[in-house]
Amino acid sequence: MSTAATPPKNEPTSWLKTTLTALIPVAIVSLVVLAFLWPAYTAEPHGIDVDVVASEQSFAAFEEQAEQAAQAQGQEMPFELHRVDTREEAIDNIKHRDAYGAFVLPTEPGASLEALTAPAGDAAITGMITDTAQGMEKARIGQAIQQHPEMAPQLTGQALQGATITEVVPQSAGDPQGMGLKLAALPLTIGSIMGGALISLLIRGTWRRVWAVALYSTVAGSLLLAIIHNGFGFLPEANFAIWGALTLSLAATVSLITGLTHLIGKAGIGVGAVLTMLLGIPLSGTSLPSAFLPGSWGEIGQLFVPGATNTLIRDLTFFPEASTTHPWLVLSGWVAMGFAFLLLGHARKTKADGDSR
Repeated sequence: MSTAATPPKNEPTSWLKTTLTALIPVAIVSLVVLAFLWPAYTAEPHGIDVDVVASEQSFAAFEEQAEQAAQAQGQEMPFELHRVDTREEAIDNIKHRDAYGAFVLPTEPGASLEALTAPAGDAAITGMITDTAQGMEKARIGQAIQQHPEMAPQLTGQALQGATITEVVPQSAGDPQGMGLKLAALPLTIGSIMGGALISLLIRGTWRRVWAVALYSTVAGSLLLAIIHNGFGFLPEANFAIWGALTLSLAATVSLITGLTHLIGKAGIGVGAVLTMLLGIPLSGTSLPSAFLPGSWGEIGQLFVPGATNTLIRDLTFFPEASTTHPWLVLSGWVAMGFAFLLLGHARKTKADGDSR
């Protein structure tokens, strides 16, 4: 009686498997680099809502000048300008995040152009509004000097002062450049993926996994808030709403990873990582403003966990008057989806165990 020969345990790995093992990580790294660099390569600001406090006639002239200035630099007009009647209305729109900023055109002789900005919303867009205001102010004064040469000394002094820049919503004193929340996005996502993977691989039992997801999210949310606020001062305050946003964000990613793994096996970790990190982070608006992404990708990015988290925490912290319904619903939807996958996996396993008997 003959038996099939088994290969020795120390037999070298086949050349095909060796080659694939070396090349598959190359493909993965290439995809990750492509996903993270693509937004920067295709970045082109567009559709940035900015108010203009002016009369209809002055607004039309300002809009034309802004478009001509953009064309002179070989660029498309980045701003979507909207006329409003009062400075107070413009400030209200900024606080509600209906506008990124505003230009207040001067109505009295000797007054300068004013730019209302919200650095806490986005530093890059704030810089664009500031630069535009300074450029438009110089152009306005240059035109006035041509029309009234006798006032050149006075107007020249005004030009040196430049436009008036007013920060309606400034950054936190502990994070004047606004980098803290942006830098926290990636480790927060990676940590949640690791948490979901560990729960999926080390814990058996559907309800035990549900408990582990809830415990991880609440404890990690508390620790992260303490680190970001108390440790580094990136947030001006710490409250229950911000803790809830962090906790819900963590639960969204961890429950998704755990649910997918319970449903489709270990491949669920990879699928969850693609959805939350490979797609979610580049489209989140943390490294680049959503208005810089081509087409509708900025809006699509707000449907993923990192994008919704960034918007929600920023709004709760700096824009309390803005509506936060959308990001709350997005994060809640991902949590519900993750737990739904867990229950589907539980039902499938229960049915399979019943059929095997």
